Amino acid sequence: MTTRNSNSTIGIDEAQAFLTNYLGDAPAQVTLIGAGAWSRCFGFRQDGRNLAIRFGRYVDDFEKDQRAHRYASPALPIPDLLDIGAYKDGYYAISTRVHGTPLEEVGAAQWRALVPSLVTALEAMRMADISVTTGVGGWGADGNAATASWTEHLLAVNVDTPERRTYGWRARLAEFSPQGEAAFAWGYDLLKQMASDGVPRGLLHCDLINRNVLVQDAAITGVFDWGCSLYGDHLYELAWFEFWAPWSPQLDVPYLRTQLEAHWRAIGYEPADKAARLAACYLHIGLDHLAYNAYLGDWATLLATAARMRTLVASVS
Repeated sequence: MTTRNSNSTIGIDEAQAFLTNYLGDAPAQVTLIGAGAWSRCFGFRQDGRNLAIRFGRYVDDFEKDQRAHRYASPALPIPDLLDIGAYKDGYYAISTRVHGTPLEEVGAAQWRALVPSLVTALEAMRMADISVTTGVGGWGADGNAATASWTEHLLAVNVDTPERRTYGWRARLAEFSPQGEAAFAWGYDLLKQMASDGVPRGLLHCDLINRNVLVQDAAITGVFDWGCSLYGDHLYELAWFEFWAPWSPQLDVPYLRTQLEAHWRAIGYEPADKAARLAACYLHIGLDHLAYNAYLGDWATLLATAARMRTLVASVS
């Protein structure tokens, strides 16, 4: 069952009242523009500027967005997070606002027009200078990750401890979905065989098709919500698109892959051990979302996720 907090039910009137008090003047055009598992987002105008405010329970998500802006570029447009503060039992974050359509909602023709910009953005993440940071896996507000290796990060997918947002998923999985539990055991045993530290260390977003990328015409206008961001194998981003392709069938993900690989060939780059690395990514994505859907109690999606994990792993074996 999803944990709720008072910030997750904030409406337009409350957001407007908060902003009026915060700004010392009533903002214009306050509208709800997004609501996810961990936060709610409102757009508004103030002194001629288009801004956004999010209310959420986890300050580390906002702090990661603030730090991620240092990687912003024309190829990777990341809104500037201007302020973070406490509100009720959670936090608020105010940032510049971008406009556009969520990437996963575009039609087939626009998707093909967007793929060159998406390839450029993925390459901007792969080549981002993260040399002043340390560690692999999820990183914090200081830019550093606590995990020492990619293998260690991948294999931590079976952890279910109170400090994790999805705490309790393992007991729920065992109680309500024997089929899901068997799929998790199968996938985890295989991941232990497939995981390798022989991967480059790059910047990953890890949630690009969940209303976190906005586009207009053939351009990406914004990449935000870096709460799931990791340091690790850049193939994870390609694996992410491939894993969730059946949920957005209008997106020609094989075309994305051919264009990304064509770009790599053009610059003389070829990922080593690509098939095995992709298989490890498919397994991790699948296992992570078996845990997440067990936490939510979304058993239909859990079983569909298990099936997709098996299909993709079979395709590269």
